[in-house]
Amino acid sequence: MKGIKRILVAILVALPLAGLADEVTNVTYKSSAALGATYKDGNTEKSLFTMTLKGDRLSLLNDWLNTLYGEYGKTEGDQTEGQLRGQSDWRHKFGGKNFFGGVFGEAYHDTIKQIRTRLKIGPNLGYYFINEEAMKFDVSAGINWVYERTATTEGDFSELRVAAHYVWDFTETASYYLNVEYSANVEDTDDGNGLLVTGLKSKVAENLALFVELRDEYDNTPNGVGVDHNDVTVSAGLNYDF
Repeated sequence: MKGIKRILVAILVALPLAGLADEVTNVTYKSSAALGATYKDGNTEKSLFTMTLKGDRLSLLNDWLNTLYGEYGKTEGDQTEGQLRGQSDWRHKFGGKNFFGGVFGEAYHDTIKQIRTRLKIGPNLGYYFINEEAMKFDVSAGINWVYERTATTEGDFSELRVAAHYVWDFTETASYYLNVEYSANVEDTDDGNGLLVTGLKSKVAENLALFVELRDEYDNTPNGVGVDHNDVTVSAGLNYDF
């Protein structure tokens, strides 16, 4: 484990130095905030609120993608959702081409699964199979150092992670997106978790759009009593670009 940590630290120090030559011109910033909600009353009373904040910095040599997602929900007065997940993905495109190397980091908390803190950081390599204005598709893989503290355990380990991202602006006002990732413990590959996020957005004004989104979180060894392996959330709401 110590050897893996040393390798990860060395790579994490070296990779950002490759991006120092990035030009300050031709930089694009994209930021958005999305709020979603569902409510059901009658035989079952259920409420769910979601929030997603995104902030991206895009340039010829370096991309920096950041996302913060949170959700809170109750069913029959009892809390049934409570999560916060922040991700940061820095990418250096070698020579401005489709190959990239970077650093991925994540901070995660889930009340229902009794995960108090899960921190991830590590290097990854990837490739843009499509990198156009209206459509982007990339795949990446890497290794992370993970620190996790639950209600009953605490420790650290290394994991392998693979991810894919797809975005398609199929009209001037509508777009589709799909993000998929899966991580597995290096020493115990049966200990793994995945995330799928897919949705549609349609503009109703200059900076305002309606969206519908499906999230499927998979955990092969979930914590907590009565917690399922799959946790599916469907939400709809408003997205504001700024």
